[in-house]
Amino acid sequence: MDRKRMEALRKRLSQKTREKWDRVLPWDEMLLDRWEKAKGLGFGEGTSSYEHSFVIGKPKIGKGVWIGFFTLLDASGGLEIGDGCDISVGAQIYSHTTHARCASGRKRDIIKKPTKIGNCVFIGPNAIILAGVTIGDHCVIGAGAVVNRDIPAYSIAAGVPAKVIRKIKKDFRDL
Repeated sequence: MDRKRMEALRKRLSQKTREKWDRVLPWDEMLLDRWEKAKGLGFGEGTSSYEHSFVIGKPKIGKGVWIGFFTLLDASGGLEIGDGCDISVGAQIYSHTTHARCASGRKRDIIKKPTKIGNCVFIGPNAIILAGVTIGDHCVIGAGAVVNRDIPAYSIAAGVPAKVIRKIKKDFRDL
């Protein structure tokens, strides 16, 4: 396809994407279907994963999960994400670390620990979830948080390192 035809296609796709989603996306995001990507990776029904999301290993991802741009899902040590979660732009979820291997001059092995995200969890933009962490159901993880310990269900956690800053009432009126 010559440049002129490609540009005409890009323009049509941009217009269609703007009308449907009120946004402009990179070329590959307009050409490819994020629900099909998620389906092809074995993720739950109704889950979507943008092309610019990196997936390592074979995570178990539930139904109705939204995985944003520039995210990293590392399942090399085991990763489960429940139903109805939103993984915001730039979030990183790890299940391995190389810190001991590196600092020991390669005398130690890579550490792998399963990471688990419950149902209905919002992970804010650029948040980092470290290997071995469990986040309970119905949690909110703040933007830029670094989660290095478990977060109980119905909690809002933020900061570096992330700490529970508030509990969520089960009627959700306080959100």
